[in-house]
Amino acid sequence: MALIFTVDDDANIRGLIKALLEDRGHEVVALENGKQCLDRLDENPSVVFLDVAMPMMDGMEILKSIKNLKNDLPVIMVTAFDVTDSAVKAMKLGAFDYIVKPFDELRLFSVLDKAIEQTTLVGQVRYLQGELSKVQGVRNIVGKSLALTDTLSKIKKVGSSNAGVLLLGESGTGKELMARAIHENSRFSKGLFVDINCGAIPENLQESELFGHNKGSFTGATESRKGRLELADEGTLFLDEVAEMSLNTQVKFLRYLQEKSFERVGAVKKIFTNTRVIAATNKDLLEKVNDGSFREDLYYRLAVFPIKVPPLRERKEDIPSLAAHFVDNFKKEFGKKTFSITPEAMNILMNYFWPGNVRELQNVIYQVMIMAESGSIDIDTLPENLRSVNSKKNHIATTPQYGSSLAGSIDPFEDSIRQVLQRALELTNGDIPETAKQLKLSRSSFYRMVQKYDLTKPAPKN
Repeated sequence: MALIFTVDDDANIRGLIKALLEDRGHEVVALENGKQCLDRLDENPSVVFLDVAMPMMDGMEILKSIKNLKNDLPVIMVTAFDVTDSAVKAMKLGAFDYIVKPFDELRLFSVLDKAIEQTTLVGQVRYLQGELSKVQGVRNIVGKSLALTDTLSKIKKVGSSNAGVLLLGESGTGKELMARAIHENSRFSKGLFVDINCGAIPENLQESELFGHNKGSFTGATESRKGRLELADEGTLFLDEVAEMSLNTQVKFLRYLQEKSFERVGAVKKIFTNTRVIAATNKDLLEKVNDGSFREDLYYRLAVFPIKVPPLRERKEDIPSLAAHFVDNFKKEFGKKTFSITPEAMNILMNYFWPGNVRELQNVIYQVMIMAESGSIDIDTLPENLRSVNSKKNHIATTPQYGSSLAGSIDPFEDSIRQVLQRALELTNGDIPETAKQLKLSRSSFYRMVQKYDLTKPAPKN
C-alpha cells in the first residue's frame, strides 16, 4: 500500500482517481489545489497525480515547487487532449509521466506501478548507502592486534597519496573493507566507490563492464551504458580478484592507467576520468607474471604500494571483539536484546584455524545465533567441525594426564572422547559439577555430554 496524492480542481476527477486507487489498496489523499499539496508534502507521499490546468497556481508551478522540495518524488501529470504539449514540457521539468483525460484505467495503473517501483528503489538505494556508511573507513574496522594495526597504519598513510594500491590476502580477510577505508581516507572520497569482481565476469564481458559500451556494439547491447571506470570518475575503482582479468582486458586497462583515457566498446571517442584504482587478489601475482597469465607492466602499475591483509589466524586476539561485533549486528535480526558467548565457546573460537578468515567467523556467528535456544552461544551450538578440532586438541593434551591406555593407540574419535570424559568422571567420584569445572566446561554443557555419550556415574566408595 502506498500513500498517493491526487491534485485536481475537478471534484469528479479527484473522486474517480481516489476510488480507483483505493480499490487497489492504496491510501489516497484528494486535494483541490497546489497549495494544499505543498503544505502536506511532509507526509511523504509515494506518488503525486497533478492536473496541468488549475486556477491560481497551475500544474507547472506546482511541479517546480515539488521538485525543489522533493526531487525524487514521482509526479504524474494529468492533462486534457488539447494540452498534451504542456504535459510533455512538464516531463522536461522532471515529471515522471503523464496520463490524458479521459484516461484509460490500465494506463493509469501501469504508470502508477512504475512510479511506485521508482520510489521503492530510491528508498532502497538510500538505505544501502546508509548501511554502506556504517562499514566505511578505518574507524569501523574491528580489532587492535599488532598485525591489524600495522595494516591500518599503511592504509592511513597511502590514503593521502594517488598511488595505486594492491591488497594481498586470503579470501575472507576483508580486502574490500580495507579498500573502502583507503577510499574514505583519500581526496577521492567525495566520488563513488565502485567495485568490480573480475573473477565473476565472463572474459567477453569484462571490457564492457569496465569501459562501458555503445548501443549495438555487440549482440545484446540494446542501449548505451557507462562502464565502472566512468561511474568511478573522481572516485575509486576497486578491482577485486584482479588476477582473473583477461589478457585482452589487461592491455586496455594498462593503457587507461598510462593515459587516463579509454573508449567504450564500439566507440572511438576518448573518455577521460580521474579515478583512483585499488586492486586485490588472493593469488600470487608474481607467479602469474612468470607463467604469462598476467602482464608484468600492469603488475608494477597496480602494485605501487602493496599491502598485505593478515589472515585471522595471525590476529587471533581480535576474535573476541570481532565475534562480539557480529553478535551485536545480528541481535536485532533475531529479536534478541541480549546475547553472549560463553567462555568455553570463545575458547573454541580462539583455537580454530579459520581457513575462511573473518567471513567464516561472521557466518559461524550467524549460524549459531539461528540455532541457539538460549541467550548465549555455548559449545553445543557451535558447528561440529569447530568442536571436533577443539576436542582433538583436548584429547591429545589430557590423555597422558589421565594415564589412559589411549596414549599409545588411536581409537575412533567418538570413543576417545567418551573414554576421556568417563575417566574424568571417575576421578571426581561422579561429581558432575566438579568434573565440569576441571574440564573447563559449563555445567549445562557437561550434563548434555553425559547424555550424549551415555556416561555412567561410578559407584560410591565405601
